[in-house]
Amino acid sequence: MTPDAGEPLFTTDNKQLFIGDGTTAGGLLVGGGTGVGYVQKICGTQAIASGVDSVTVSGLGLAAAPGQVLVTVRKLTGGLNLFATVRDDSITTGGFTVDLSAATDAATYKLDYLAIV
Repeated sequence: MTPDAGEPLFTTDNKQLFIGDGTTAGGLLVGGGTGVGYVQKICGTQAIASGVDSVTVSGLGLAAAPGQVLVTVRKLTGGLNLFATVRDDSITTGGFTVDLSAATDAATYKLDYLAIV
């Protein structure tokens, strides 16, 4: 089985997380180890200000630019349901920029991200 790019796979027997790249059978292992398919994951959360329609994550200082960046926008209570898209041309070793589907209506939104190197 070859998962699509960005598709997560979790093995319940070994409790391992894999992320698909669209070409590698079984996906790429996320986390430690030195085996084939090893990738580094950097995750975090960033507050999003009110009235903005994009967010820049910076200061990551990665050894290489991430091959994939997965993002989720959340708000603790009520508000708009927003979608987020990472700008492909913005992904660097230092960070990336995310476009939101609309401007935020309050300062209580959070951007959760997972950068896969």
